[in-house]
Amino acid sequence: MSNNLMNYLPDYYNDVYEMGAIMHTQGGALDRAESEQLRVLLNQFVTQTDAKGVSVFEDQVGIKPASSDTLQMRQNKVLMRLLPPRPITIRYIRELFATLKIPATIRADYPKRDAIIEAKSAEINGKQIENIKYLLNVYLPANIIYEIRVALNKAQITNNIKIGVGTWSRADVTVQANLSQIKN
Repeated sequence: MSNNLMNYLPDYYNDVYEMGAIMHTQGGALDRAESEQLRVLLNQFVTQTDAKGVSVFEDQVGIKPASSDTLQMRQNKVLMRLLPPRPITIRYIRELFATLKIPATIRADYPKRDAIIEAKSAEINGKQIENIKYLLNVYLPANIIYEIRVALNKAQITNNIKIGVGTWSRADVTVQANLSQIKN
């Protein structure tokens, strides 16, 4: 910004030491005021906030940040809570992933009512996977199942990593009711 107020003074002040000192001091104060004003403006937008600004948004939506969360992770959590309602489509979820910088792809297996999210272990971290789980739990309808698949790179496979397997089950229940009329 560097406000040089001497440029705005009449020429007869050019050689006056006191006026130069005053203008230099006032220019520095003006620079700091402009910087603070810009920060206040940027803190009105979640993706532009600093730590102080994002804490205001977190307080408004009731988020308690973890000590290990980076500024971008904190901004993403606020964004996920403040997103406006929109029809849930694969395209919309892809846009969310791009906005939140989540390196994953999503596709749908419509007959199975399954959403499949795929990522590479070298590109995604645990916090981003937690963000994906939150988004899908909030936005996907209850009758759609999601799978998150993280592909291991060759170095991880050759290091004898043990992979756990979980099962998923579904139970359908049919209830029949018999109503009979009671005669008086």
